Amino acid sequence: MKNTHLSKSMIFLLLIIFTYIIYIHYSIYKSNVLLADDLGLIYRAKDIQQSYFEFIKLYIDSSTMSARPVSGFVTGSIIFFSQTNSQFYFLGLIFFPLSILSIYFVFSKILPKVITCLFVILYTTSMIGTAVQFSPIMLNSNIATIFYVFSIYFIVIRKNIVISLVLFVLSILSYEIFFMGLIINIIIIKQSKSKLLYIIISLMLIILYRKVVQPYFFVNSYHRDSVSNFLDLRRNIQIIIWAAKMIFRDYFIAIYRSLLNIQKLNAFEWILSLLISAGIFNLLKYYDFKFDLKKIKKIANIALVGFVFSFAIFSFSTYMPTLFGFENRNLAAIRLFFTLLIICIIFILFNKVRFRKNIMAFLFSCFVLISVLSNLGVKNSWIYANDYNNKLFKKIQTELNNSKIESGVVCVDFDVYSILKNDPNFTLREPVFFNGWESHELAVRNGIDLKNIIIQNSEREKNCMYKIFIRNQNVTLKISDL
Repeated sequence: MKNTHLSKSMIFLLLIIFTYIIYIHYSIYKSNVLLADDLGLIYRAKDIQQSYFEFIKLYIDSSTMSARPVSGFVTGSIIFFSQTNSQFYFLGLIFFPLSILSIYFVFSKILPKVITCLFVILYTTSMIGTAVQFSPIMLNSNIATIFYVFSIYFIVIRKNIVISLVLFVLSILSYEIFFMGLIINIIIIKQSKSKLLYIIISLMLIILYRKVVQPYFFVNSYHRDSVSNFLDLRRNIQIIIWAAKMIFRDYFIAIYRSLLNIQKLNAFEWILSLLISAGIFNLLKYYDFKFDLKKIKKIANIALVGFVFSFAIFSFSTYMPTLFGFENRNLAAIRLFFTLLIICIIFILFNKVRFRKNIMAFLFSCFVLISVLSNLGVKNSWIYANDYNNKLFKKIQTELNNSKIESGVVCVDFDVYSILKNDPNFTLREPVFFNGWESHELAVRNGIDLKNIIIQNSEREKNCMYKIFIRNQNVTLKISDL
């Protein structure tokens, strides 16, 4: 009877969490939220002159995609078909729920299903790497996640090292975030000979592609990794400091900032949040917490290693670990291992303490409720950032019309750093207009004729014919002395 109740409770909880995921993405789609790099890609779709295969070849043969041909093929295909219907571009969001399904499928074979269910909920609502949840272009990260977790599946469950190796390489050729996950794969392989072959062949295939195949087939081949940074001791110390700051300070600040805007949640969002929390309470109060504690501790140790080494990828790049802005898009591996570590620690503590089940169930349901409400806060911040961009360009359009400006480089100064830091509607300094490639789509959306006008953020471009200052409702124009 108890097992039947647990099964029904878990099915109900999974249905609610996937309803939640669908709702989040529907909200992003309905509000037409495109920020940062997505603005550049959707605008590119408007000017495609090539056939499908010609465009895909050109798209992958670019400095950003030649190192990521697997996800580049998918992204390029979505961009191509978006030229006739821009809403098609949001299809990229579907890879986040697909990654959630993959994580659940794989880890339910390794962990007890109840623990896996709660692991999935915490991963879905994590404040780490929020761009992978809200940005269509980050399908590359989600595809990499799918390939990587299945590489673990074929080691642990199917005992097929060859397929696991292929999946791991495909993950790296989608997005490089799980490169240090190779260490985890080596740890969980049992045979010493297989460990050695796995690491040698994996690295050989990746190096072969990067050093031979990529530069041979792609004219615009570009290596985004910077191996020399690995030997930069000062930078590596900075990475450690940034990582500690991200986990022990910024994470809690983000939750606090998101909860400040809790009044913006609508009735349906409250219902979803409370249903998830109630579903968890109902599940855990009947759960006997009898599981292989030794196995959970082993997985926790592996997750800790994965979490720590996931930061090492920053030693090979020019990026730094941060929760803020679009720069948090590199954190999917950290998001995965950190969530796995947290869920293991929680259940180890549940096994140790002598509280009544109802108290433990209540405490965890409250913890998840805060996580869900925080995640909804980030969703609202993404929508707010999108609305902010459109209002900003409406003001620019009005000023251009009033001043009869029809050509030239126009720089807009809206004190971007102060806005992101002080506006309470931003949770993680969600990206607003900053780079030049974002302006084309924003201009088209807001009725600005781009034939002879170029719009830049004054923080990125100093050589301007005109400079528009925007402070709240005040808009002023300055003609440059150039």
